[in-house]
Amino acid sequence: MIRFTAILSIFLLAACSSSDGVDSTTDTSYARYDSGTETDSGTEPIDTGNEPTDTGTEPTDTGTEPTDTGTEPTDTDTGSTDTGNEPTDTGTEPTDTDTGSTDTGTVSSGLPSSGGNPDSLTTGTRKTITIDGENTANEWGDDTLLILDPAGDEARFLGNNWTAHEPPWDYVALHGAWDDSNLYIGIQFVNITDVLDPANLGSSEGSQIHGMDLVQFLVFDTIAGEGYSTGGDMWAKDQVFLGDNQPDAQLYFHSNFSQEGTYLSRWDGAALTQTTDGLLTPGLTGAGGEFFVGTTLMGVDPGSDNDSPGEYGPSNIDYIGDRGHSTAYDTFFEVQIPFESIGIAASTLDNATIGIFAANGDGNAVDSIPNDPATSSTPGTSDSNSPLEWRATDDDDEYTVPFARVGSL
Repeated sequence: MIRFTAILSIFLLAACSSSDGVDSTTDTSYARYDSGTETDSGTEPIDTGNEPTDTGTEPTDTGTEPTDTGTEPTDTDTGSTDTGNEPTDTGTEPTDTDTGSTDTGTVSSGLPSSGGNPDSLTTGTRKTITIDGENTANEWGDDTLLILDPAGDEARFLGNNWTAHEPPWDYVALHGAWDDSNLYIGIQFVNITDVLDPANLGSSEGSQIHGMDLVQFLVFDTIAGEGYSTGGDMWAKDQVFLGDNQPDAQLYFHSNFSQEGTYLSRWDGAALTQTTDGLLTPGLTGAGGEFFVGTTLMGVDPGSDNDSPGEYGPSNIDYIGDRGHSTAYDTFFEVQIPFESIGIAASTLDNATIGIFAANGDGNAVDSIPNDPATSSTPGTSDSNSPLEWRATDDDDEYTVPFARVGSL
C-alpha cells in the first residue's frame, strides 16, 4: 500500500510538471506574438524592449549561457590584440577608418603662398560658424569672402538657351573660415529670374534648391603637386582637373543634406577613394537657407553671349541696385568639415592656405566657383528644354582655373 501511494504521488507530480510546461510555452508564444504585432507598429524598438522579457522568461537559456557568455570574453580576450589595435578603427569608424590615424599622422602643411586665383578677395578668417542655415550674428561677411562669380553666367542662359523655368544653380560667392577643429565653407547661389523672366519665377522657385536632393561638390587642394587629375572622381563622374590645382580630397553633398548627405573621399595615390559619409561622421555636416550675404550683386547680361556662348563680357550690372532683384529668392549653403577628414590641422590654415573649388550637378556642372569655362562649353538644350551642359552624355568638364584659397598668407 505504501509502495502504491508513492508511485501514485510520483505520477501526479509528473502530470503537474507537464501541465505547467504547456502553460509556460503558451504564455511565451503569445507574448512573442504580441511582441511581433508591436514590431509592426513600433518598428523594432518594441521588439528590443520585449526581448529582455523573453530572455527573462527563459532562465534555462540564460542560465546555460554563462558558458557562451564566459566563452565570449575569451573571444574578446583572445581578440585583445585586435581590440587593442582597433580602438583607432572603431573610434574613427564614426568618422571613418580612412580619416583615422593614418590620415591624422600625415597632416598637410598647405600650399605655397603663390598660385592662388587672381580674382580672389581674401583668404577667409579664423572664427567658428554655426551650421544652422542662417547668417547667425552676421558670421558670413566681407571677412570670410574668398571670391565672387558673376550672376547670370549659368547654363540656363548659355548662348541661345532660355530655360528660366528650371531651378537656378548660379554661384556668385564662396566663403571660408576655420577654428581649432573645423573648416567652414559658405556657398552663395542667386535666382535672378525675378529680373530676367518674371513669368517663369514661380517655376524656377517651385523646387527650392536647398530642398532638392541634387548633389554639389567641393574639392580641396592640400598638397602641392599631388592629387586627382583624370580617370573619374570618387563617384566615377567625368570631372577632370588639368590645371595647377588637383584635388587631394573631394566632398559630395546633397543639397537638402538628406541623411546628412555628405560623402568624402581622399586621394590615395591612384584614385579618389570614398572614406566617410555624414551618417557616420556627425561633425561632417551642413545646412542650406534662404538668405543673401552682401549688399550688391554684380553680374552679366545673359543675352550678351548669344553669338559666342560663354563669352558674357564684363560683370557690370548690379542686379540689386540697378535691376531691383529681391534677395528673398537666393540660397546660401554652409558646410562644416573636420580637419582630420581632409588631412589638415588648424596650424595648416594658421600658417598657410589650401585650395577650394565648388561645382554642382548630377551629371556635369552648370556653373562653378571660381568660374571655369568648362561649365559654359556646351550650349543647346535637350528635347525637354534642359541645358545640354547638364548632361554628362553631352558634356565633359575639364577644369583648368586656379582654385580660391582659404587660410593665412
